[in-house]
Amino acid sequence: MMKYAIQLLRVILTLAVVALFSTSVLLAQEAPSLESPPPTKEAPEGFVSLFDGKTLNGWEGAEKYWSVEDGCITGRSTPETPVPYSMYLVWQGKPVGDFTLLADFRIAEGGNSGIEYRAWKDDSREFGLNGYQADICPGDIMGILYGEGLGEIIATRGESATFNKDGVKTIKKFGDEGEIAKSIRMTGWNTYRVEARGNCFTEYINDVKTAELVDERDKSPQTGIFGLQIHPGPPSFFQYKNIFLKTY
Repeated sequence: MMKYAIQLLRVILTLAVVALFSTSVLLAQEAPSLESPPPTKEAPEGFVSLFDGKTLNGWEGAEKYWSVEDGCITGRSTPETPVPYSMYLVWQGKPVGDFTLLADFRIAEGGNSGIEYRAWKDDSREFGLNGYQADICPGDIMGILYGEGLGEIIATRGESATFNKDGVKTIKKFGDEGEIAKSIRMTGWNTYRVEARGNCFTEYINDVKTAELVDERDKSPQTGIFGLQIHPGPPSFFQYKNIFLKTY
């Protein structure tokens, strides 16, 4: 009798440990990242800073979603402040053509964000933009080239896309999606580099190329502005810092 009681106790303890471990993993996955932001950097030679590290001067967006926390532009949605559609914190500078853009970013909790570029305002939506987007979302979407109003998903991670003048798209692979993902911290700080030269666009995360496009369509914008996206869906919390622009 004692033997069976000991065995039963062992089973109960094992189940309790498994339950505790599973709960801890779940909480760790759901809890916001507490990682400190990267140091504040000086603009590299030839670049200008688009964020002063203290205010949202030079940007416009819905105040209930955007703020400055810990020296970072912070996007946050909650169950009490859901996002009705894709909205942006919109840069107020003049449209630019050829450029290199650098930005540190992280997804701290849930969320789907991105850097809109060569963008134009969509007056049908408050703080709405259309344009190309360097996508930011943990998982398969991180690092893809999206086109809001320009073809939706244009190139996934590791793809080089080309639109000819008739709008026909062809795809070539330059890298393995999984191998590129190894260079990305899905819930930590990373650095995006976006380059635009004429109708050629290339995206890098942590200096590893993630996606590229040659767009020969007439509707391909030759100049545009920038925006930071906050996407509808579950509550989210993400941040940007050290945003620098060089124009050519």
